[in-house]
Amino acid sequence: RALCDLAQLRRTHTIEVLVLSPKMPANVLHGADVAEVCNAFGFDFARGLGDDAVFHRLQAFAPDLIVSILWPRRIKEEVLSLCPDCINFHPSLLPKHRGAMTQFWALFDGDAEAGVTCHRMVLEFDAGYILHQVAVAIAPDDTALSLNVKLAAASEQCFQHVIRLYFSPEGLPEGRAWNVEEYKYHYRKLPFEGLIDSAWPEDKVERFIRAMYFPPHAPAAAVAPSGERRLVTSLEQYRAVCAGVPGAGA
Repeated sequence: RALCDLAQLRRTHTIEVLVLSPKMPANVLHGADVAEVCNAFGFDFARGLGDDAVFHRLQAFAPDLIVSILWPRRIKEEVLSLCPDCINFHPSLLPKHRGAMTQFWALFDGDAEAGVTCHRMVLEFDAGYILHQVAVAIAPDDTALSLNVKLAAASEQCFQHVIRLYFSPEGLPEGRAWNVEEYKYHYRKLPFEGLIDSAWPEDKVERFIRAMYFPPHAPAAAVAPSGERRLVTSLEQYRAVCAGVPGAGA
C-alpha cells in the first residue's frame, strides 16, 4: 500500500522511487508481489542485495529520503549518511517494545494498545527521534496474527501521514527525543523457547498462548504429565494437556 501512496503522490509531485527488498524466508506470508507492483508503477526494484550492494545502489540513486519498513538487518552508517532524512516504521509504540516480535510482547505484557512508530534512523536499532505514531486497541481475544493485521493498517496510516509531512513546505520535524537506555530491546529469538511455564498464573498463560498464535509458525507448547511436549492454541487445550487428557493438544 505504501507503493500505491507514492504512485498517487506522483500526480502532483516529481518522484523517483527505488525499492530494495530483502530475500524473504519461506515461512513468511506474502501479499502482492513487490516486483510486479513496482513494474506496474514504473519504480526501480532490486531484491536480495547484500549490504555493500545496497550502499552502492543507493549511492548511485542519490536519494533525498530513505524509508525502511521491516528491513531485517542493521542499516550501516554509510547508508544513513547518504541523505538528511532517513526514517523507519517500527511496529510498536516506541519507546516500548524495541526490537523483534513486537506483537508477541504487546500481548504477553498485557498492553491495552499497540501501534506503529515512525522515527528517524540512527545506527542503533529503534532508537531515533519519534516523528509520528498510530495506535490500535488490543482486544481481549487478539492474537499475534490478528494484531499483525491491525498493525498493517496502522502502518499504512502512519506512512500516509509522514510522507505528506515530508512533501509539505515545512518538511519533516526534528522529532521527539527519548532515552533509549531506559527501554529493553527484544532480540529475534523465540520467547521462553515457546514453552508455557507451569508456574505462571492462568491469565499469563492465556496471554502467552494468544501471543504465540501466528500461523504458519508453531503455537505455544505445554508439557503433559507424561513429559510429552504438546502444542496448544487455547487455555482450554492447555488445561486438558496439564490434566493428562488423551489426545489433548497437538
